[in-house]
Amino acid sequence: MEKTHKQLQKEKRVRQGLLAVLTSASVLVGTTFDSPEDILNKYDKPIKPLVEDADKQESVDKKTDNHSKDYFKNIIYKIPLNIRLYIFVPLWFLGTGIIYAFEILLKIIEPLTHILIGSVIHFLLLLGIVGICVKLLFPNLPLSKIFNKKTLLLIILGSIILSLCDLIMPIFLDKYRMYRTISKLIIGISLLAIILKPFIKKKIENLYSYEIINDDMNFKVDV
Repeated sequence: MEKTHKQLQKEKRVRQGLLAVLTSASVLVGTTFDSPEDILNKYDKPIKPLVEDADKQESVDKKTDNHSKDYFKNIIYKIPLNIRLYIFVPLWFLGTGIIYAFEILLKIIEPLTHILIGSVIHFLLLLGIVGICVKLLFPNLPLSKIFNKKTLLLIILGSIILSLCDLIMPIFLDKYRMYRTISKLIIGISLLAIILKPFIKKKIENLYSYEIINDDMNFKVDV
């Protein structure tokens, strides 16, 4: 008999719940114990949790994490050794693997986040500067003509380049941090010149374009 959609959804939720419990338990074991040997330690008496002292509340607060770990260890050490070996040791390996993978992911995400935030800031700055400059050159030019596909693409590329400078330039220049502002200003002006080049070229063409309006060779300058 085929399972109904409702039954399939219920089984899916059960699997997701079991996966969440397994992940949480493995991470908990991985962060509590330093090694598999720590799980299999044989203590005559389980370690005692920290006792709170009203006169040393500040000191106890700093050791809250250790208190929680010791409390959890007390529970685990009361479990028979075979169960610890075949259940909690595999959980430790799974948990430490998840933690390690998460740490690597954070190391990858951190520079990407830095680039993304920097790119957004530089994009908005370049967008505003380009808009102001082009409006000064062509007051009547609509924004749709100013921020065409080519211009927007150049602004996006320029903002990414400016953001990458903070990550790449220190590798090649030891003193980049000292001259960071000047370096980015020079790079920014260069990028701005490339973006504005078509508009400046058009303005120069208009300044030097003449129209004969009568036989006396009178010229009209189109500005």
